[in-house]
Amino acid sequence: MMMMMVPGRAGCLQLQVPRCLLLALALCVSSVLTRIITHTESTSDRHKDKSSNFENELEHLRKVVADLSKQVMMQQSFIQERVRTEGFSGVKIVRGVNTGLQNYESASHLSPAAFAIHDHSNYDRTVGLGEMSVVLNGVAFRTRHNDYQLVQPSRTSSLQHAVEDIPFPDVPPEVLNKPTVPEQIQEMREWFQAFYKQDKSIRDYSKYFKPVMCYLEGAWTLDENIEEPFFSERHWLDAKSWEELQEKNRFITYTGVKHRMENIAFLPTTIVSVNMTSGDTVYAQWNYRILCNPINFELPLSFFHQEDDLSYRVDSGQTMKESATTRAARFKLFDPTRQQNNQILDEIFASIPGKENHGANLSYTVFSETMYDSRYGDSNIPLNTAYYHRSYKTVKNGAGGIAHVALGFNDENMWVAQTTQPRIAPLGAERCSYAPLDRTSRTSRQCMNADLRVSYAIPLEVIYMTPLTKWNPYNITIHNNTKDAFKDGRNGGKGPKALHGVDRCHYYLTPLEFFSGPLDTSDPADTIKGFLYVLAPDGEVKRVSSSGTRIVMQDMKDIGKVRLRYPIAPVHDEGSSVWKELNALKDKVKDSVSSAPLSVTFEMSLTVQEPPGEHTHTFTVTYQEFTTLTAGHSVKVTSKEAQGHTHDLTVIYDRKTKTFTYTLCDDVTVCTDGHPRAITLETRNTYTKLP
Repeated sequence: MMMMMVPGRAGCLQLQVPRCLLLALALCVSSVLTRIITHTESTSDRHKDKSSNFENELEHLRKVVADLSKQVMMQQSFIQERVRTEGFSGVKIVRGVNTGLQNYESASHLSPAAFAIHDHSNYDRTVGLGEMSVVLNGVAFRTRHNDYQLVQPSRTSSLQHAVEDIPFPDVPPEVLNKPTVPEQIQEMREWFQAFYKQDKSIRDYSKYFKPVMCYLEGAWTLDENIEEPFFSERHWLDAKSWEELQEKNRFITYTGVKHRMENIAFLPTTIVSVNMTSGDTVYAQWNYRILCNPINFELPLSFFHQEDDLSYRVDSGQTMKESATTRAARFKLFDPTRQQNNQILDEIFASIPGKENHGANLSYTVFSETMYDSRYGDSNIPLNTAYYHRSYKTVKNGAGGIAHVALGFNDENMWVAQTTQPRIAPLGAERCSYAPLDRTSRTSRQCMNADLRVSYAIPLEVIYMTPLTKWNPYNITIHNNTKDAFKDGRNGGKGPKALHGVDRCHYYLTPLEFFSGPLDTSDPADTIKGFLYVLAPDGEVKRVSSSGTRIVMQDMKDIGKVRLRYPIAPVHDEGSSVWKELNALKDKVKDSVSSAPLSVTFEMSLTVQEPPGEHTHTFTVTYQEFTTLTAGHSVKVTSKEAQGHTHDLTVIYDRKTKTFTYTLCDDVTVCTDGHPRAITLETRNTYTKLP
């Protein structure tokens, strides 16, 4: 039949071409469309199936990513919990420099100065503090070189990290009223004598010697751009982004090298929340800062109890009393007349705000229970959580039978403050409480969702600000521009080299005659000089010493050495069971065992020769070498480094004059950098009495 139809169509094609062509095209189009529609319906069904499968797979991947992210977050929590149970919040170690035969000769929390403190008293507000490894509530981090400022949280602004200068104490009118500089010097010494002896019958020093609490604060932040932790005249993070800082840290830890200017900090990141539906994660960046806050009440020196660091005393051969005026001494601030839940530190920190700055008042509930201030034992006063606290109390006793609650599982240094600052990472949590309906029924569950933001802090040191910061008996010009005093090639030398005034970085106002003893130059990180020559407005060149914050002041006539910086930072390992047992053992045996020191320390005489500049050196000998010396024999030693060099010395003892000298210094009779031959015995106790 097909064969018969073909000729007919061929004839028709010959007779009526246009009509037949249209008919054929219509039939073809109809067939194609039918096939397309049929295929489209089939493809659409398949696409729907594939799309559904894709959505399911995508949802599964989201769930996997969310689960993995949550597991990473929980692993970070596990690591922090592990660190928490190993010790208190506090300083772990400082940068190591020296090594020795015994492991305690290397740096721990001492370097040998406590927490790497040093002297930048040539600045008006800079306080010298080196790098530290620190733990705050289980977060382990490492700071840059700190050298922080004497500033406090703002009293007028609620902006995050707004600060203001702490006012310098005034000069007593009794000093200013003296007509001559020598008389002012003598009168100022009376005020320092009164402070040193804590005797107001000499002078009422409390108005002019002001204590400030300097502390380290840390928090998880949402900052995407790198933020300098706090202003320093000398140091800053050497990175333009968090990623660059992290990469530099990886390089440093991988190779073991050091950033020469010590401007790299290890500041971790963490995941603070995971959206279990979308898989999105919120990251937080750890950051810290150091600042101070005035203590608005008298703080007696008797509240500072010296800690016994045997690692330093054994290495130096010093007694507790001898080490008290060294930079290695650290203290615990404790008032024995107070209750444990209202110690002197609690009183001080209750006046220190968190990120909200001064004037804020915040509170929150713990499982639907109000937090009350534990400093008030008989009254239920709501706790202002905008200020730092380490405990609270509840209306009812807890399972342990007491209402007092210490923050943290076992951390006596966990100071916490609440904040509403949006740049601080929140912890979103469903906080639920269970209240029994009656004795036989099951409990009812009451929940509320809330975001909570907090910061943490630990004390670092108490600094006593003195009238020296304002005392300017020569009326020396203080320039705002740090270049003005150095015009015309001036450098603080004699005659035409004398500085034409001073500035905040060369803050030399105190008459040199105020002191009677030499400057401590034991730490190469110090920037202070013994004195500078400065041109006064009367046209005379004056010899002046620095007026900034010192650790221990030079000897003053009839007074001695006066300490102004009291390091009280907690040590992380003190919270471990091992350290607690060790302290108990020390207390048990230190008074019952008496033996000669393992080492004896000497100090070379000061040189001011240029180059290399003003400095001295110390060295130690074993006690056996010391007895060899005093028996009339020479001993060869190598001094400790200062100004980038050491000296090889041959030391002898003269029994007639009871003095020590060197006979050779680097194979010559006198050191080429000008050290006089006299050597001073620094370790003085019953075992180092001279024959």
